[in-house]
Order: sequence, then structure tokens, then C-alpha cells
Amino acid sequence: MANNELTQHEKILVIIFRNRHKQWWRASDFQQPIDNLFIGYEASARMSELSKLYPDAFNIRQNGRFREMQFKFSDAENIHKKLPHELGRHLVREKIIR
Repeated sequence: MANNELTQHEKILVIIFRNRHKQWWRASDFQQPIDNLFIGYEASARMSELSKLYPDAFNIRQNGRFREMQFKFSDAENIHKKLPHELGRHLVREKIIR
């Protein structure tokens, strides 16, 4: 699948999955290309949507004036069961789960 065929939600998840060493993510992290994926100025809105649609998948915190999110890798198997296929498949593709 070409990168331009991914939704912005998928791009955010793929970036997070490929960069597991980074614990917390801000919208500004997605406003420049990472792994040839780019979300841009809409990153804040897309992150907010993801956290509201799938609250069990993310930890959210306020760090100063910035909202940050963290994917709950420790619960990836259960999260996979709750995500729609188009999002959940990236957990398998990026070898987070089998």
C-alpha cells in the first residue's frame, strides 16, 4: 500500500508503532515527515479524534500547554480486537502483535 493511500489516522498509528522507543507524542511531532509519512497542521485534530474514538488504546496527559498521547502497547492484543480492520491491521504489519 502506498503511503498516500493511508488515512491520517493510519499514518499517526504507523508512525507511533514504528517509533516505539518514543513514549509520548504531541501534534507537533506529526507536523514534519517521519518515516516518509506526513500529517501536517491537522495532526492535533486527528490525534483528538483517535483518542475519543478509541479511548482504551491511548493514555492522554497534559504537559504544560501541550496535550500528549501514548499508545498502550502493553494492551495491544485487546486493542486490536476493538479497532476497525483498517487500523488494527497495522498492529500486525508493524509486528506489534502476531
